[in-house]
Amino acid sequence: MVALSGQVIRLVGPHGGGEAVLTGYLFADPGFIIIGADTPQAAPQWGLFETAPAAAREKALAWQRHVREVECGLPGGPGSGGAVREEYDPGQHTLAEREQAKAEELTALGFGRVSRTTVQRMRLAYRKQGLWGLLDHRTTRTSSPTGRSDERVVAAVREALRRRRGRSKGTINGLFPLINQILQDRHGSGTVPVPSQATLYRLVTSLARPR
Repeated sequence: MVALSGQVIRLVGPHGGGEAVLTGYLFADPGFIIIGADTPQAAPQWGLFETAPAAAREKALAWQRHVREVECGLPGGPGSGGAVREEYDPGQHTLAEREQAKAEELTALGFGRVSRTTVQRMRLAYRKQGLWGLLDHRTTRTSSPTGRSDERVVAAVREALRRRRGRSKGTINGLFPLINQILQDRHGSGTVPVPSQATLYRLVTSLARPR
C-alpha cells in the first residue's frame, strides 16, 4: 500500500508500519510503476523526428513545452527551474481545468481555435510517442519517400546507410544483414517483422537516392 504525504511516500505493509521515501528518488527509479496507471508506449527512434520538415519540428517542440506545463506546471518538465503559473498549478487545479486554460491560451497565441479536447489529445500523444506524436503527420506523409513502411524499419535502414557512409560501396544486398541486426539490437529478436528483400531494396534506394 502507498500513502502520499507532501513530498514523501510511505510504503505500508499488510501489518502496518512502513518506510518513508522521498518521491523524487522513487519516481526516478526506472523500475517504479503505479499499478493501474496508463503506461506510455515506447517512442519511435529520434532519427524519425529529424526527418520531418523544420517548421513541423518547431511547432512540435512548442507543443512539448505547453503539454509539459499542463501536466506538471513547468514547461521544462518535472524538476526544471522556473515558477509555476497559477492556472497550471496541479495543487490548485484539476487536469481538465489546466487543459482548458491551455486551450484558451493557445487560441489567444494564434494556434488556431484550440479546444480542451485538442490539448488532451496532444498530451496523450506525447505520453505514447514523445515528440513524434506531436508532429503534424500530414507533413511527414507528404514529405516521406518511404510510404507506409514501418517507422522502425525505416529508422533501421537510415542507420544502416549512416554506418555504411564513407566506406566502400558494396551492394544493396549487403545492407540487409546489418538492417536486421539493427532491428534486433533496438527492439529485440522477432519484435519487428522483417520486410521482404524487395521491400528493403525499395526503401534503401528511396532513402539513398538523395545522397
